[in-house]
Amino acid sequence: MEFFLFKPFYEFFGLFFEPMFLRRAALALLLLTPVSAAAGVLVVNQRLAFFADAVGHSVFFGLALALVLNLPERPVVLATGVFIGLTVIYLSRHSRLAADTVIGLVFSGAIALGLAIVSRNPGAARGLTRFFLGDILTLGDSEIMILAILAALAVVFLLFFYNHLTVESLSPVLARTRHPLKSRFAPYVFGVFLALVVTVSVWSVGVLLVTALLVAPAAVGRNWAASAAAMFWIAVAVSLVSGQTGLYLSTLPQINTATGATVVLVAVSIFIISFFSRRRN
Repeated sequence: MEFFLFKPFYEFFGLFFEPMFLRRAALALLLLTPVSAAAGVLVVNQRLAFFADAVGHSVFFGLALALVLNLPERPVVLATGVFIGLTVIYLSRHSRLAADTVIGLVFSGAIALGLAIVSRNPGAARGLTRFFLGDILTLGDSEIMILAILAALAVVFLLFFYNHLTVESLSPVLARTRHPLKSRFAPYVFGVFLALVVTVSVWSVGVLLVTALLVAPAAVGRNWAASAAAMFWIAVAVSLVSGQTGLYLSTLPQINTATGATVVLVAVSIFIISFFSRRRN
């Protein structure tokens, strides 16, 4: 059933990629990169890059737990990411500690738990390689369906909360005055959304690169845009170009590099171009 839902996309990407696994990867990047760019714009505006990085690395605990207990990996990892995201938001808002201190504590604790679990079960460590490196070329239709659901959730989230969170990043007082109820719950909703984006992205590009996938397109938007709306759309455009270009370059025999790493390198290269072109202006 899922194949027929995606068949028009597979036929389109068949113009550029012959093997089916490359067509699936192209569709996965088409769904994932705009979502990560949208989340990245909010991450950059609210200075939460460390939070995204912490959630990504803390998912190590969820994956280790799933491997040891022989549970389905993706549901456990997603649940762990959401739990850690909500924990960080709650402690940041209800303790006297600074946000970066809370993030560091939760990050360190989750990593320590993951290492403790793996140290008691050395065989589980062999299943963690793809967690660090990612492998978008192995995604099937079920994983792409998850990405499609995430993209739909992202549209709903952006419609209801994007403008409010953008205003809050500029003036929290103004945001609370305009929408006090949203100001109360928006950080938690954003924490859940960002945790979902990060944990899903981990399976594609790996935990070592997920923060760059979020931040690089948004950073390009910040360099080139003259307004908040322009920053958003530039980031989305850069993410789409980076995803498809990185996939294509990684398949060339002359390059033959990991797809996730190549996608991130293209995005970072565009950022470097935007940085120097901005300096000249």
